[in-house]
Amino acid sequence: MPLATCARCKKMFNKVRSPVCPKCVPAEDEDMEKVRKVLNEEEGLGAEAVAEKAEVDIRVVLRMVEQGLVQDVSLSGSFSCGRCGAPAISPTKRLCQACLSKLEQEVAQMKASIKLQQKPNANVGNLKDSVHASVEHKRRST
Repeated sequence: MPLATCARCKKMFNKVRSPVCPKCVPAEDEDMEKVRKVLNEEEGLGAEAVAEKAEVDIRVVLRMVEQGLVQDVSLSGSFSCGRCGAPAISPTKRLCQACLSKLEQEVAQMKASIKLQQKPNANVGNLKDSVHASVEHKRRST
């Protein structure tokens, strides 16, 4: 089983199918039931409005959408870019296309600027000679 970080408590656990650990499953189920109740009462709400009315974290609603448990939630326009405030590509990326491109360029520049320290060149051919020379030197001195 793959290890995963619980989406609620951030502890490591063996992930079987749920994004939350076994200890957090009851609380997650309770929050999901609140979300379902709100969606049954009112339709056409955005993810943030559903989370607010259900009094749950927005991430619970997003997990439900990602898992395909709810489809009535409108996600368009409810998330903005974390860098510039423009509409985000998706609720999980939270960046607009322009900022995503800039970020990719910045990462590429940083990778190019990082230079690994090179080890001094090992003189492989000379190593053999130096070993023989040191052995000969010890023989002569004894």
